[in-house]
Amino acid sequence: MSSSVSKGNSDSCPPVAAGPSDSDGGRALGNGALLACVGCVCLTILLGLLGPSSVEPLFGPAGHLPPWFWNARPPDLLIWGLVAVVLLLGTAAVIAGLAAIRRGWSPRPRQLLTVGTLAVAGLVCVPPMGTTDPLNYAAYGRMAALGLNPYRVTPFGLAQDGDPVGRLSIAEPWLHTPSVYGPLVTATEWTASLVGGTSMLRTVWILSLLSGAAFVATGALLLRLAGADPHRQARSQLLWTLNPVLLWNLVVGPHVDVLGAFCVVAAFWALRRSGLAVGLALAAATAVKLTLGIFALPFAWSMWHDRRRLVAAASAGVLALALGYGFVPRAIHNAAAVSSSNQSVVGSPWPLLQRRLLTPVFGSAAKHLVPVVEIMMVLGIAALLLAALPPVENGAIVQVTARPALALVGGYLLGTAYVRPWYDAVAWLLVAMLPRSWFDLVLIAHTTCMTLPFDPGLPYPLHPDWLNGVVRQTGYRAMPYLQALLFIAVVGICLWRIRHRHAGTTAAPPRPA
Repeated sequence: MSSSVSKGNSDSCPPVAAGPSDSDGGRALGNGALLACVGCVCLTILLGLLGPSSVEPLFGPAGHLPPWFWNARPPDLLIWGLVAVVLLLGTAAVIAGLAAIRRGWSPRPRQLLTVGTLAVAGLVCVPPMGTTDPLNYAAYGRMAALGLNPYRVTPFGLAQDGDPVGRLSIAEPWLHTPSVYGPLVTATEWTASLVGGTSMLRTVWILSLLSGAAFVATGALLLRLAGADPHRQARSQLLWTLNPVLLWNLVVGPHVDVLGAFCVVAAFWALRRSGLAVGLALAAATAVKLTLGIFALPFAWSMWHDRRRLVAAASAGVLALALGYGFVPRAIHNAAAVSSSNQSVVGSPWPLLQRRLLTPVFGSAAKHLVPVVEIMMVLGIAALLLAALPPVENGAIVQVTARPALALVGGYLLGTAYVRPWYDAVAWLLVAMLPRSWFDLVLIAHTTCMTLPFDPGLPYPLHPDWLNGVVRQTGYRAMPYLQALLFIAVVGICLWRIRHRHAGTTAAPPRPA
């Protein structure tokens, strides 16, 4: 498979609106999906322009440079409704776009990337929304710029010193937690703080620009990895660059996971070029978040036939990680402490599992069994997915590596207790590189069901009271049951496909010599 898109193939693709091979139904469905994506982006920009609210933290006064906003003080009900429309309409747009491609819709892939780039450019012109994490990122960067250790000092400690950035970083849930991120994240936060100085708004905007650039660069690499097939190219852009739910979680809420996703896709891009580059890219991903080091397993497996390249990748990766974490060894301790704290987040089915199954059976010992059960579930789901995902037919090394990687990541997302919707970023990368499968809908459902409980996003009570009750019931009751049903459905689908494949294999007649 070619790793680049030839100019001739790209120019021969029909325009976004239609193509000679398009069916009328596919063309209409695809154009509707594009309009829905653009509508979601416009609604999101409107949300940001309304100013501080239940979806947008206070970053300080607006200036002449972006991000721009008014102090409209919108009611919580309006904000909650608009966010719900963005998430649900965005989910429907992705499903409709994928269905349109199956029906023959042939948009011009490079135009999709351009539209997605314009969407990101518009979104970074308004403040971040849906999360308070950027406040903490700015606080950690401010600590590093002041010579403090962000792996020991908390945002609350910075605020107690009277720092102007620290005073605005008073937000849960990480108020009393030092940084749990890798040295590469701390370096970007430090850089943003050097530019932003004592301005929280300017610091956060620099971080948003970095996240937006990483998101667009990831989409561009996915386009190249799709080869010369216009349908695969369009699929990669619909699943990543024009995905409104991903834009919400990774650009509107500029989480560090988008930087990790870029490093991972860079490793895939380097897979056919240089083992040294693969090792450095995977080390960079692990220097964002330690959990991304799991990608070393599928990459090592795919390079096993080329020991020289494997040794180069392993040597470069180990050396880079030793240097990076050698400067901030406390980062490993902090990340391990958070991982072992047995926390579960809103929308997760784990409290339901513990309350309905583990505690009645094991009593007070249930809380000590959670880590063991968690590991068993992650490994079990990963094994089932590895056996049930469609095989790679053409033998392309990128897809050969992406398939077991998706099994591992899918097992982690479905089986672990502590997972956030933006953790799904790397799984979206992998499905964008692989042919369509039943797991596409599983990932769409998982990301949406994990994102809806965070509508509108800030950890504050909503008004009126009945709205606050609806939000809490959605996050703590409805979504855990939906996630549990999704987990059961994945297990059932995997078992059915494994049995069906085994039956087909045993029933197949022997081939003639």
